[in-house]
Amino acid sequence: PLTSGKLRVSYGMNGNRSLADPYIALANLYTGAGKTMGYINNDGSVEQVKYLMCERLANDHLQWEKTTAYNFGLDLNFFEGRLTAAIDAYIMQTKDMIMNQSLPSFTGFNSITTNLGQVDNNGVELALTAIPVKTRNFEWNTTFNFSYNKNTIKHLYYEYDANGKENDDVANKWFIGHDINSIWDYQVTGIWQADEYAEAAKYGQVPGDPKVANLCTENDVMNEDGSVKSYTYNNDDKTFLGTTTPPIRWSWRNQFSLGNWEFSFRIYSLAGHKRTSTRFLNFDDDGGRMTYSMANKERKAYWTLSNPSDVYARIEAAGPTGAQKPVWVYNAGFIRFDNIALSYTIPAKLTQKVDISRVKFFASVKNPFMIKFDKNWQYGDIEVDGLSIRTYTFGVNVTF
Repeated sequence: PLTSGKLRVSYGMNGNRSLADPYIALANLYTGAGKTMGYINNDGSVEQVKYLMCERLANDHLQWEKTTAYNFGLDLNFFEGRLTAAIDAYIMQTKDMIMNQSLPSFTGFNSITTNLGQVDNNGVELALTAIPVKTRNFEWNTTFNFSYNKNTIKHLYYEYDANGKENDDVANKWFIGHDINSIWDYQVTGIWQADEYAEAAKYGQVPGDPKVANLCTENDVMNEDGSVKSYTYNNDDKTFLGTTTPPIRWSWRNQFSLGNWEFSFRIYSLAGHKRTSTRFLNFDDDGGRMTYSMANKERKAYWTLSNPSDVYARIEAAGPTGAQKPVWVYNAGFIRFDNIALSYTIPAKLTQKVDISRVKFFASVKNPFMIKFDKNWQYGDIEVDGLSIRTYTFGVNVTF
C-alpha cells in the first residue's frame, strides 16, 4: 500500500558563466606560425622577430547563457519504504547558449564564440529504489533509473527569409526544429556489387565503392536526349539521419547480501542515437602509410570480389564526385555491464582473537563486457569510439 506521496512543482532560472577561458569574448595576440621579420640592431646585426598575429576574433555581444526550467515531480513511498519512486517531467529553455560558430575562410578565422538563440530540452526522469527481499540472512537492494530527453533548436540568430521562416545555419549543421547534434549528411544505401559494374560506372565508381543516395535530381547534368550526363551531389542531397546525443538513458544496480558475502553489479545503457564513421571506406593507406611508412593498422573487414559485403567497402573506396567520403551511420545504442563486485568479510569472532576488528576480501571487474545494438560496428568500443579499458581489482581491507 501507499505509505506517503508528495507532489512537487518548481520554477527557476540559472545563468551559466562556466567558460574554459574567461577572456573568450576578447581578441588576443600570439607569435604566429613561425614567420619572422628581420630587424637591424644598433650594432648592425640582424635579429629575427616573430610576427604578432590575431588568434581569436572578439565578440563584444557575448552574453551569459541562461536556462529557464519548469519541473513537475511526484514522490511515492510504498510498503514503509521498501519501494520508493520519483517521477519528474521538465521543460528547460536555454537562451543565448554559448557555442562556436563556424566562419567562412575569407574572415581569417575558423570560428567565433557566440550565443545561440534558444534550445529546448524537454523530458522525463524516473528513479525506483526497492528492497524486494529482506530476511534475517539475505537482503536484495535494487535501484533503477530511466530518463528521456528531447533536444530542439527553437531559434538561432532571429534572421528570417522573405517568407518569414527563420534561417538555418547550414555551415554548422544547426537547423530550426531539429536536435542541436543532428546528423545531416549524405545517405549511404549500400555497396556497389560486381553485377552492378555498369550502373556504378555512371557515378564514376567501381564495385566495392559506397552507394550514395542522389536525393535531388534537379541538379544533375542532363544530355539533350533526357538521359543523365553526370550526377551532382551537394547540400540538396543531404538528409537528416539521426542525432549523436542519446535521448534514452537507463541504469540498474543490484546488491545482494548473504551472511558475510556481498555481491553487486551495475548495468547502464544509452539508446536512440547514432554514430558516424568513414572507416568503412578502408582508406587506411592514405597515400602509402601502410606501404612506405609501415603503419600498423587493426584488422578490418573489406569488400573483395571473392568476399563481397554490403556494409564494408573495398580498400581505398570512394563515393561519387562531390561526396567522396560519405559517412556510414551506425546505431550507437548499447548495454554495458559497468561493474561486478564480490566481497567476503571474515566473522568478527575470529578476527577479534588476534586483535583485528575487521578483515574484508574483495574482487571486482570494471567494464567486463557490453552488448552493442549494431552488429556492423567493428571499430572498438562504440561509446568512446575507440579502445576501452577493462580493470580487475583484488584486495583486502584490514581494520584494527
